[in-house]
Amino acid sequence: MIAREILLKERGGVERNGEFVRIGLPFAKGELEEPDGLSLMSPDGTAQPVQIAVLKRWKDNSVKWALFDFAASVQANARAVYRIISDGGAVLPPAAAIGITPGADAWRVDTGVAEFFVDARDFRPFCRVSTGNRQVLVPDGASCIFSLDGENRLTPGVECVALEAEGPIRATLRLEGKFFSKGDSDEHAPRFVCRLHFFSGSSRVVLEITLHNPRAARHGGGLWDLGDRGSLLFRELALLFPFSAGLAEQIACSAENGIAPFIRTGPTESMIIYQESSGGKNWLSPAHRSRNGQVPFNFRGYNIQIKGKEVARGRRATPTVWCGKGSNGIAAVLPRFWQEFPKAFELDRTGLKIALFPSRFPVLHELQGGERKTTTVYLDFDTSPTGLGWARSPLAAVALPEVYRRSGAIPDLPGGKHGEADLVDRFVAGPEVILEKREAIDEFGWRNFGDLYADHEAVYHQGAAPFVSHYNNQYDVCAGIYRKFFATGDPLWGEAAADLARHVLDIDIYHTDKDREAYNGGLFWHTDHYIPAGLATHRSFSREHLEVKDPRFCGGGPAAEHCYTTGLMLHYFMTGNPDYREAVIALAEWAVRLLAGPHELLSVVRRIGRYVSLMNSVRNSVKPAFPRYPLTRATGNAITACLDAFEVGGGVGFLEQAEELIRGAMHPADDISARDLLNAEDAWSYTVLLVAVVKFLDKKSEIGEVDGGYAYARACLLAYGEWMLRHEYPYLDKPELLEYPNETWPAQDLRKSVIFYHAARFSDQCNREAFLEAARFFFAAARDELERHPTSSLTRPMALMLQNGWVGARLDEELATAPVPDVPAPFFGKPTPRLGFPAVAARVGWEMAKAIKAISLRREIGLLRARLEN
Repeated sequence: MIAREILLKERGGVERNGEFVRIGLPFAKGELEEPDGLSLMSPDGTAQPVQIAVLKRWKDNSVKWALFDFAASVQANARAVYRIISDGGAVLPPAAAIGITPGADAWRVDTGVAEFFVDARDFRPFCRVSTGNRQVLVPDGASCIFSLDGENRLTPGVECVALEAEGPIRATLRLEGKFFSKGDSDEHAPRFVCRLHFFSGSSRVVLEITLHNPRAARHGGGLWDLGDRGSLLFRELALLFPFSAGLAEQIACSAENGIAPFIRTGPTESMIIYQESSGGKNWLSPAHRSRNGQVPFNFRGYNIQIKGKEVARGRRATPTVWCGKGSNGIAAVLPRFWQEFPKAFELDRTGLKIALFPSRFPVLHELQGGERKTTTVYLDFDTSPTGLGWARSPLAAVALPEVYRRSGAIPDLPGGKHGEADLVDRFVAGPEVILEKREAIDEFGWRNFGDLYADHEAVYHQGAAPFVSHYNNQYDVCAGIYRKFFATGDPLWGEAAADLARHVLDIDIYHTDKDREAYNGGLFWHTDHYIPAGLATHRSFSREHLEVKDPRFCGGGPAAEHCYTTGLMLHYFMTGNPDYREAVIALAEWAVRLLAGPHELLSVVRRIGRYVSLMNSVRNSVKPAFPRYPLTRATGNAITACLDAFEVGGGVGFLEQAEELIRGAMHPADDISARDLLNAEDAWSYTVLLVAVVKFLDKKSEIGEVDGGYAYARACLLAYGEWMLRHEYPYLDKPELLEYPNETWPAQDLRKSVIFYHAARFSDQCNREAFLEAARFFFAAARDELERHPTSSLTRPMALMLQNGWVGARLDEELATAPVPDVPAPFFGKPTPRLGFPAVAARVGWEMAKAIKAISLRREIGLLRARLEN
């Protein structure tokens, strides 16, 4: 029998009645063949309608991840437990179907109580909306306003409408298109994507609107400052909904949760609520400098205007606005109103304007080349003045930690089998610490919100002004936070992970295909070490860095060393949003492409020149290894990305690519001492690659492929693990070898404990205890050293503990050993070659063959143009 408890926590002080929630849940292998027999039970034992979509299956075709949509009711400040069961005794009440009718001009959506016509040609997004027999909006009057200069508007044209999901509870339409005007080429036109979520028996709609600048940044000298020629500068992006005559006789607005709405009436009154800055103590932080280098804000927080006159000010608004007659009207909420400032609502008796990027902001908005921004809007077209108040803080749905542990779908959960304390808990009191870190540099605003403050970069900072540095998901802290959420059930961990996942998807990924191949679609680094971010925002390198740093070591762009996908994968399984699935696959493709090197002939010729120069530099010295792929985190991250892409359904080719990366980077018979792995400053990240090898082995074991590729990877892990047994030491035992001997190094040592733990799992009996003893030693050494540093709660060591600290609770548990290959010992081929003419000649022949096979004159010209322009 299947039984899953879903806990709903009401944290907004608002009673919830039929609020629609969504949660992804994992299942153990073989536990659930199909979801058809599952029922949802309310806290009082009544069967409830539920919509279930399978996101991932195990190798035996049983369900691994499923997505659940249902309506829930919870008292204010209370908890409610809903149960998923399969005992067959529950009778599932029917849910009213959502009617979807495609059309060339408009798509009709009938939820049973409201009828929506979605324009398929012009983005409004609604041509008409009716509830009962009443037209809510002026027919064809709604519009999307996108203005570059405040006067002339671009036309928002819909290119594609698709039914992305449908069921008895929720249906989702996806609209995609561009903003255009005469004279603009398609490749430069700003683009948009809008998801419209409709709900059975409801007049509510959730809009997720993404604005995208598809241009490439010019980034001269590898510098990515605001004001770049590839940026999109614009005055306003807003949605306008004009009301049908007689609909709105009253206006209601509550600026903050807990503040009762005040209602204004009269034929000439209008109201504006506008959030210009965060309202926090560091609201003037240099994190908000615009392209002219100045922080542009005129005041702290938000203000409210009635008939053009300011009547109130406050710090942080999450307003509900409503226009209607009696107890029926239209309501709107932006759940991240102040966090993703600037935002504004403008309303009067004639209509509602939702300003996603308000025109009253002091300077033009700037979307950098390849940057996106998604905003979520909640609307209800038939509700009371307080009816949408819950949308300020939607219900947090979580499963009990044992659900995730028992499923086996999420390895490396912190806390051990019985939820023992996790290492990071010694230094980080809880998810509140992550949320509080935002305040130090005011990590708010539409571009910053969700990212973590890289406070470890500020340890040498002097002065009163905030030291701005952004973390950009280094070491996949998003995945670490999600695992903490699964292990604890604390919704604040889940909130922090979801905020970061959205930030990474929109801001940290370079969403263009018009730059050089090595950059297109890549993930930007954290901002540069110990230097303020300057005007580069989240893009690593600013021209201001040239004032304090040698230009030879300043500049660059997305690189494979910074490719993190597991947090995005977990967010996909929790939400079902296909954008995250597509991002995982695209990042894996980018990382592999980057490691292999561009296939254009021009790029191959340039690499040949580097190979020759490299040979000449070591002509009279010991020849180093010359692997196809480096023994670094670049290859390790690419392997993990390929495994994640395979997991989200990208195809078996990604699993094969992961094996090729392992074979191209290492060999069981390598002369490991000659690979200079004890040079900590340069070689420390080989441990990242070894952890990725473990992930490959576990994935192969999970799908039952204990084959030659498995045997090769296992032999590599054990060979390098045995070398580590003889040679590795805690980094701070030799501080003289390190440029900055700080708290990060013992946090990095935790990864060695992880490797030894897994080596014990995969080893034969004779070496198992030696590996376990080494794992215990390195974990204890890292823990004790971290406790000696008052800086161990900073973001980078915290991220490393979230990633690797789980291992401590496993070291005294019974070891679950991995399968031993039952295939004949394969011939692994020759070890990693040394640098020399034979190895270089073989590499050149291989690369030239690939380039000639894939030759494209258009791509060659594009590469040349990108290099000349940048």
